[in-house]
Amino acid sequence: MADKKQRAWVASEDGEGHSVVIFHHHGLAARREGANALGMEFDEVECKRAPHFDSFADQGHVPPLDLLKAGWWFECHSCGHRICEDEYDLDLVVQTADQLVFCNTACQQVRATRVLQVDEAFNNFKEKVQAHRPDLTFTRFTGGYPILTPSADFKFKGCRWGGTARMARDGKVAWYIAQGDRDAWDLYEAGRAMEPLETTPQPPSAMDSWAEGEL
Repeated sequence: MADKKQRAWVASEDGEGHSVVIFHHHGLAARREGANALGMEFDEVECKRAPHFDSFADQGHVPPLDLLKAGWWFECHSCGHRICEDEYDLDLVVQTADQLVFCNTACQQVRATRVLQVDEAFNNFKEKVQAHRPDLTFTRFTGGYPILTPSADFKFKGCRWGGTARMARDGKVAWYIAQGDRDAWDLYEAGRAMEPLETTPQPPSAMDSWAEGEL
């Protein structure tokens, strides 16, 4: 009976020096999984046994700090600096539960703050577009860390494809209508203009302009 014991293998590519630990009982299969993990073709990576990592087979991964102690390097998930044992005090390096690595707690806090800011901006964007155009049917919102530019897909009466709203760099919302829905949009807006207002309209200064374009 073939030995199915999981063993550690290191798959590596020469281009940027990236490597990954794969646990598998078969070397060719480990090489294939390693190539997929690195975003490379099978023949673009080499795969070697790494018996010193076999003890991590049950948990399915080698913790970053253990890899650092074995001579590997990581980029800080906040500032991007390369972290390696020769240049960093590993006692200061932070390893999170989801296997992210930071130079220190200060870098970890910088990223945490950034994540909160991006998520808050996304929530504000969702509230803003729905408040400005409650007549539209928003079908999907995209945003939140790590997506820096939030967007929202929407439909309107008579449309076929609909449109998209995106947060611009100046903090305003840019609205786009699909090319094939331009006529339907003009008709829809003309109909809205003829409807009696049920609530007090917002002043023009509080509304963002529509920028029609192709999707």
